Amino acid sequence: MATLKQIADLTKVSVSTVSKVLNGKGKVSEKKRREILKVAKELGYTPDFHARTMAKRTQITTVGLIVPDIINPFFARLTRGVEKACGEDSLVILMDSFRDLHREEMLIRNARFFGVGGIIIGNSRVSDDLVLEVSSYIPVVVFDKDYDHENVVSIVLDNFYGAYSATKHLIENGCSNIVHLGGTYELYVSLQRLEGYRAAMKEFNLKAIAYPVGYDEDKGYQKMKEILSSGQRVDGVFCMNDLVAVGALKAVREFSLRVPEDIAIVGFDDDEQLCEVVSPSLSSVHQPVEEMGEVSAKLLFELIKGNKKIKRYIFSPQLVVRQSSSKRKE
Repeated sequence: MATLKQIADLTKVSVSTVSKVLNGKGKVSEKKRREILKVAKELGYTPDFHARTMAKRTQITTVGLIVPDIINPFFARLTRGVEKACGEDSLVILMDSFRDLHREEMLIRNARFFGVGGIIIGNSRVSDDLVLEVSSYIPVVVFDKDYDHENVVSIVLDNFYGAYSATKHLIENGCSNIVHLGGTYELYVSLQRLEGYRAAMKEFNLKAIAYPVGYDEDKGYQKMKEILSSGQRVDGVFCMNDLVAVGALKAVREFSLRVPEDIAIVGFDDDEQLCEVVSPSLSSVHQPVEEMGEVSAKLLFELIKGNKKIKRYIFSPQLVVRQSSSKRKE
């Protein structure tokens, strides 16, 4: 493998000058800079990350990030937030469990053998016993579930309130037959959103009807088609996430029904690129996903340093109203 010294010898400059040019630093003529970059490319030079950090007397921190579905926009944005917080002297090992519980448990158990300094678990489906077992070896950050353990930090969104506010919004805008297309009930976050929906319906003496659908667009589409085909009265839908909501929206339009005039729809997550591109634009409960990712990584670093004081970090959701649930004309 090519070295900085080889490049320096061929370009007749010092090793430090080569290093600075390759890192975009230092003062050198444009002609010499291009020459150094050309030679480095011809030699196939690849920076040695470990050597660079050792030279700077810094320690590489490797973070394990385990998510259930990297295709889901929520987890893609979460990953970006983690990467932002890690910076140039940290590495992220991203592991996708494909929503396979056995694979997820295996990844979590084996993460410590991958040389990671700690792990971030991007959902709350795994058992408490497993989290506590792994935290006896390495620091752990978990989303949407509370743990009272010195080596675990919880990143928590008030999912109950988010679901409650979304459902109440539908009710106040004239909906009375509201169904909830929820997530599967092994996820704590799904249960929290279900309870928030039920609380709002109970407050207004309305019948709660919830279906454990899942998390992708097709699941929302298929279930909504089934509901509409059955003749069930529906004038509002609160969905587990934006993908399910988009699927529901597609089904409603196929039945030649209008949104929001006939059926109003609200999602959860507020992926702006998704919510703004569909027609009508999708109302959704906003959660600051990238910021949550950044905070999770920063708190993991604190655990790695030995700071055990922080147990949880709470985020508050906020309903963003768009066309899909705008107030109906009287």
